[in-house]
Amino acid sequence: MSKREKTRIFIGGNLFDATDGNIKKDSVVVVKGDRFTYIGEKKDYVLPEGDDVEVIDTAGKTVLPGLIETHCITAMIGDAGPNDAAISTEMSKMEMLMRGVSKLRACYHMGFTSIREGGSGWGWYEVALRDALRRGDVDGPRYQAVGYHITVSGGHSCYFPYHIGRHRLEETAGYFADGPDEWRKVARLNIWNKTDYVKVVCSSDLADGVAPIDPTTSQATQEEISAAVEEAHRANRKVIAHCEGKTAIMKAINAGVNIITHGFWMDEECAELMARNNIYWEPTNAYARNQYWGCTDQVPEEWLDIFGNYLPESCFERSINNWEDKQKNFKKLIDNTGVKVLLGSDTGAPWVWYGENAQELEANVELGQSTRDALFSCTKWAAESCDWIDEVGTIEKGKRADLVIVDGDPLENISVLLDEDKIQRVVRDGEDVVYRPEPLNKTLRERITWLG
Repeated sequence: MSKREKTRIFIGGNLFDATDGNIKKDSVVVVKGDRFTYIGEKKDYVLPEGDDVEVIDTAGKTVLPGLIETHCITAMIGDAGPNDAAISTEMSKMEMLMRGVSKLRACYHMGFTSIREGGSGWGWYEVALRDALRRGDVDGPRYQAVGYHITVSGGHSCYFPYHIGRHRLEETAGYFADGPDEWRKVARLNIWNKTDYVKVVCSSDLADGVAPIDPTTSQATQEEISAAVEEAHRANRKVIAHCEGKTAIMKAINAGVNIITHGFWMDEECAELMARNNIYWEPTNAYARNQYWGCTDQVPEEWLDIFGNYLPESCFERSINNWEDKQKNFKKLIDNTGVKVLLGSDTGAPWVWYGENAQELEANVELGQSTRDALFSCTKWAAESCDWIDEVGTIEKGKRADLVIVDGDPLENISVLLDEDKIQRVVRDGEDVVYRPEPLNKTLRERITWLG
């Protein structure tokens, strides 16, 4: 006789199932094996009996779907130092791979049961990491691989000077390519190496202190971007586009990309076209906000012992301008157009740390996004963007049983998702990833010492 699957019943909590944005009080969520089998109200449910039944009291807690991070750079460590190439020259891809396991776990243990990489390159180690996670060789979240950023010679994400980078070393995040044929070729290399996405770099970056091109000016040509997108879509891969400034954003939209990351200095025309064409936006607002704090001496006191402002002074003015633009325009853009925002935090970039991913939600809400939509950005909308919506992203019968039990109400205070002691239980596929019955009372420094 085969062993009966265990039934776990989470009862009494305030349920945000991410289907409609409403809270269901006194909820019952039943998990059998790795799937949800019943979602309803406590008053309508009769508790079963048996040795294979576990009842978990969630009264006074918020029950959420497993959270989804859509842009996490495992090849970076949060504070890269004054030279973007420093990591590249000090680590091999094997070391980067092993460090990646710990980085993903830091997010996993804060409720992020599914993660999309942001594009680390480094010999396509992400593919090996993804497959190891799928097989269960290492413990960690559900994960998708992106591979190399396709970038022009001297462009963003190839962190060597050109006289070295032109040799196309594997130990960097970007791959130099010039002209449509080369962009097509690198897209094919990413696909051949079994990445889940293709990523293109359409502009420089806010923090590129040595880049001769302002981030609001497009680096790649329309023909280059379109060639990579055509190749990706032919292979049924979505395309992520790094874009800052309207020119680059419009080129990415015209090429038919699926996700735009950063989108700094976006205007309403861009946002309307994105909404119309179902292009998702990862605004990386925490990255922008935290840069602004560093440039204006407004770093929170609890961060002072970990916060290094490595931004070159040449970037200060545009970083300040970018955050001020967001304060004026972010709410207007999302309210007026309906463009879907994702929690794609760019964790791993300077000033955004692993496990602190929900800073992105905090920054979005600070700029005017509703807490309801902030939660959609790391549940339903994120799952849609990652093509996971049939399996995760909402709490519905038949889907994979990913849950986060929070001692608090993120609809009232989104920052509760940054408090390790409030993330009481994390469940993936029906099994506990983390259970914290008692507060750990760790400082921020203690939580991120693994960066070392």
